[in-house]
Amino acid sequence: PRSSIECTIPQPSLAPPVDMPEAAILTEEERNVDVIILGTGLTESMAAAAIARHGKRLLHVDRAQSYGGNWRSLNLTELEVWVGESEASAADELAIDEVAPPDRDIAGLEVIDLDPRPLSSCFRLRSGAWDPFGTKSEEEREALRAELLKRPGGWSVDLLPRLLFGRSELVDVLVESGVSRYLEFQGLRSARVLTSGGLVAVPLTKSDIFQDPVLTLPEKRMLMRFITSMAPFVGSLAFASPAQLGVDQAHKLRAPTEIGVSQGPDGVDFEEPWSQFLQRQKLSARLQEFLTYAICLWDWAQPQESQQLAIMAQAEVLSTGEGLRCLSRFVSSLGLHGKGTGMPLLYPMYGASEIAQGFTRMCALHRGIYALRTSVTKLLASKDPDTGAWRAAGVVTHRGEVVRASAVISSCDHFLQDKSSTEGSDEASEQTSVRADEGMACKRMIVFTNRSLLGDEGVNLCVVPPGATELALANVVQVLQLDWATGACPRGYHVLHLSQAMRVSQGTSDAEVSFDDLERVLKSLLSHCVADGAGPKCCLYRCSYIHQPRALDRRWTRGTPARDILDACAAGRSLVLAADPSAVPQLLVGREVAEAKNIFLDLPIYGSAEVPTGDDFLRKPAHVAMEEKSSAMEDLEHFNEQMQGASGDAQVSAAAASLDTHSSGNDADAADASVCADGKVAAPE
Repeated sequence: PRSSIECTIPQPSLAPPVDMPEAAILTEEERNVDVIILGTGLTESMAAAAIARHGKRLLHVDRAQSYGGNWRSLNLTELEVWVGESEASAADELAIDEVAPPDRDIAGLEVIDLDPRPLSSCFRLRSGAWDPFGTKSEEEREALRAELLKRPGGWSVDLLPRLLFGRSELVDVLVESGVSRYLEFQGLRSARVLTSGGLVAVPLTKSDIFQDPVLTLPEKRMLMRFITSMAPFVGSLAFASPAQLGVDQAHKLRAPTEIGVSQGPDGVDFEEPWSQFLQRQKLSARLQEFLTYAICLWDWAQPQESQQLAIMAQAEVLSTGEGLRCLSRFVSSLGLHGKGTGMPLLYPMYGASEIAQGFTRMCALHRGIYALRTSVTKLLASKDPDTGAWRAAGVVTHRGEVVRASAVISSCDHFLQDKSSTEGSDEASEQTSVRADEGMACKRMIVFTNRSLLGDEGVNLCVVPPGATELALANVVQVLQLDWATGACPRGYHVLHLSQAMRVSQGTSDAEVSFDDLERVLKSLLSHCVADGAGPKCCLYRCSYIHQPRALDRRWTRGTPARDILDACAAGRSLVLAADPSAVPQLLVGREVAEAKNIFLDLPIYGSAEVPTGDDFLRKPAHVAMEEKSSAMEDLEHFNEQMQGASGDAQVSAAAASLDTHSSGNDADAADASVCADGKVAAPE
């Protein structure tokens, strides 16, 4: 919808790649801004929208030719290219052949060389294949590929698929900021658990529980008793009666972020392992799996009771406090969106990159400047003569454009000190990897099929506990199925995203990483859901890769004078690096909102009279609030008119019914009755 305030939307500048230095495309005004942001991922785009809305001048650049960064969605042609390229070939493809010298005088500024090429990525070990199970001949395989590539734009495949809880911080930001106007969502249609006997639907509401054909009557009673006892802590519209709700009581339900550990049920030890807590509630093993993996969406396999004492200190063991918070975020999202009381999770139409693009659109509406196919080759820093403090002062693009700014925000993809400028340092050899030495990663697999493996149309979720397959899995696997209704693929096809969290430690080699668990889950789904052994024929394409966020403290080389300057700029927040998308949780938005908010609040670009507060982060514009208020008032007036009309009709009907009753009364009452001059019936004395 058009805004009531007319404004010009600056279009992003696309500079075509050429074999010689490109001509400058930024005007003199566009070269003097308050903030420069490198990368158009979700965190960077949210921060950009908040900064531009606060009235600051901003230049937002990306070396790619599309928005989204690591959050991007790819069409089929782009996916093939992305899967087939190694990190080195990706760098060569986007490398700048000729770097122009600065076109302005930068004397007096410290110049730090940056590498204009993406030397690393948070995605690695990429591989893909058509007809992965070899059910077709070479000619049939080529014909299949050619058929699907006829409409490459009909596919929109997420590299990092993300679901949003209906009651979550990101949904609140989307609604409050007005970015939700640019987006569409599909709600979760079903949640299932894969067992050795096949797929079992997880009941999401009270009626689902009572109508479930799989759960036994004792299990239904146990589950309802558990939900009822937890209701004060994990309140939900879906499990409240109309009498309890009254009218529009959603605002009275506490969000998961509003719940403190002191508000839980009495006598509950929040540090106790979640599995032990569920056992004390006398829930069956099947219900424990439903709650832990399908409702709480916990990413890690829970140890058996005999193993708990040995590994209780590990982060992947779910505590009771965290389990109740996970349960709360799910059930408090029931009944908020869509028809009925389901759909606790929302999927953005056409992929997660649409969310980032929504924020870039908002930034452009507030005079933000965009330049795609633009790489940064140098960082400029200045030293305060009075305090001796260093701060970022701008950048130089590969076209030689000198852009001055008070702060620089960058994604990991866009900021890496050039190795060639550090060859003389004693510790330059330490920069052999910019990946985290240890932490969490996620194995991912994308599969195209021509049959649904999870039943319903739309967004469907399946979790696979470790014991669901004949050979136990190393960890729980999550499966998200999308189809044409979500914009992910043409009608008649389905896209499945399989993922499994993993831990990586220093020295872990690529040879030690295996996708066998995801392969077994895929085969199991094909065998359970496709009859006559035709499952492998339904699998048209498969690709796999590792998503491993990189360490922020390895973006520049140790043992060089430039490192001290970069450290000082980062300490003063004039240089900020945004983290890669989190690997865990696998399918949920993680810390991006909090990270973008902290970036917005901590930048050293505000005067004493304009220092923002938390409430200023993507606050709804005044004209949007007025439009919504006006629309709400119109709706309320229309509703009142309808109610008054219905009330008037009811009074007329009641009067007519009363008249009929008196007219058909006994003769004595009728004789005593008199009709007044105004036509009203007078009761007999």
